[in-house]
Amino acid sequence: MKTPDLVFRGRRLSRDRALVLAAVEALPSARDTTRAAVADGADLVSFAGTGVETLVGWARETFPGLVVGAETADASVAGACCEAGADLIVAGADLSEVAARFGVGYAAASVPAGLPASGVLVDVGEFRLPVPGDVPVLAGVAGDGTPGGLARAALAASAGVAIIRTRHVREVRHVAEMAASIAGTRPPAKAVRWE
Repeated sequence: MKTPDLVFRGRRLSRDRALVLAAVEALPSARDTTRAAVADGADLVSFAGTGVETLVGWARETFPGLVVGAETADASVAGACCEAGADLIVAGADLSEVAARFGVGYAAASVPAGLPASGVLVDVGEFRLPVPGDVPVLAGVAGDGTPGGLARAALAASAGVAIIRTRHVREVRHVAEMAASIAGTRPPAKAVRWE
């Protein structure tokens, strides 16, 4: 399960477990949702919707060490988000030229040539087996936050998904840590002996 670190615009994310990306819609409550996601242990936050440039800039200023992404299919929005401090583009169209121009990470359904391998992910949408093994994978899980969805998140983490997209950060982070502890790639958060 241990795979090379990911690097997004110079921000290195070590992976002894699947990372957790908080998917945040650009709604009036987006700032509160982001604060809660960071408090719950999100490794990355990605904004989608109208007005993401403003949210990216706010998140960069508020959480300087956090990896911040923008989910868009529009090159001008992607560029504005990169100027505002985005580290990652989760692309709904070919935005590889924007990613290359700003030197940011790139996640898309297909991997373009010419971008640094350490910052490229395949966005498979919903998790399914088998997981492509040649490039790190970004995936969501069906039933996110439900017991079945958390079981799928644990399976995704065990199968080698690099980043799990979720709206339930704390729960998904716990199952990613559990899966990594079972696999032996990270120590358990707490060891308890039963007598």
